[in-house]
Amino acid sequence: MKRSILLLPLAALALAACNDSGTSSNGPALVSIRLHDAPGDLKEAWVKVDQIYLQGTSSADSTSGKVVLLGTQTGWLNLTQLTGAGFATLVNNAQVPAGSYSQLRFVVCDAYVVTQTGAVYATSGAALPAGVTATGSLQVPSGCSSGLKVKLPGGGVTLESGATVLSVDFDVSQSFGHVAGQSGKWVMHPVMTATSLTFAATISGTVSLATGVTLPTCGGAVVPLTQFVPRAVAGADSVSGVVQPAGTYSITVAPNSYTMTYAPAYSFTNGDSLMVVAAPTPATATVGSGGSATVNYSVTSATCKLKA
Repeated sequence: MKRSILLLPLAALALAACNDSGTSSNGPALVSIRLHDAPGDLKEAWVKVDQIYLQGTSSADSTSGKVVLLGTQTGWLNLTQLTGAGFATLVNNAQVPAGSYSQLRFVVCDAYVVTQTGAVYATSGAALPAGVTATGSLQVPSGCSSGLKVKLPGGGVTLESGATVLSVDFDVSQSFGHVAGQSGKWVMHPVMTATSLTFAATISGTVSLATGVTLPTCGGAVVPLTQFVPRAVAGADSVSGVVQPAGTYSITVAPNSYTMTYAPAYSFTNGDSLMVVAAPTPATATVGSGGSATVNYSVTSATCKLKA
């Protein structure tokens, strides 16, 4: 069955680590990465992130000690929309070996900027969105090879068993500018800084059917309870959880106050669509660093609209 859910671009997390990764064997750590931006003077600044990885003691162009957190390219991310309370969750609850890492890098092959005058500068070969036409060239040195280096606090980071959230500021105001000379090209020399490393929090609970409610046949089969998608929303960020067959779920979040919502509609490959109504109790959850909260959902309605 295919879900149709509006989410910030996320990717499946494929992890790889070698025996000489530079990490210890104290058990796994769970890592989430959220991307922010400081206000800049560009009208728009867009990137696609191809890969995010942690590096042990080896150099960034070596596979030794490399742990991939994000292995599938994101969609276009508009950095200028990630100011203030806005941020994009790029990695959520990725499991990595606990230990010390010297580098965090973002591999970016495709990018483009729109100036205040409307001029568009794009990397060579980038598949731009419909209606966007490049008027000039944007260069991203090392962005598509060894990746863009994130400045880590103290020059490195030690991840312990348990969950952590790493916030990364992508400072647009300092990261883009004209190439020296008269070429007219733009260049990206990103200023990316990991500004905070905190223990993550957890929101968990159960999803159950209210009295008299049953799940309908939709998409050619009886809809399972695992189709339900709980969400924790804070500002522009929305983090989703996965419901297990027993009806339990768990969401790893940064310390904050969250409005608890859910995906109200789902579509299936045969054209059917499912509409659900649910009530979270409580409706909000506030969690501190390393804390937890319980929110239970009751599904009060589930209706299938068959393809005409």
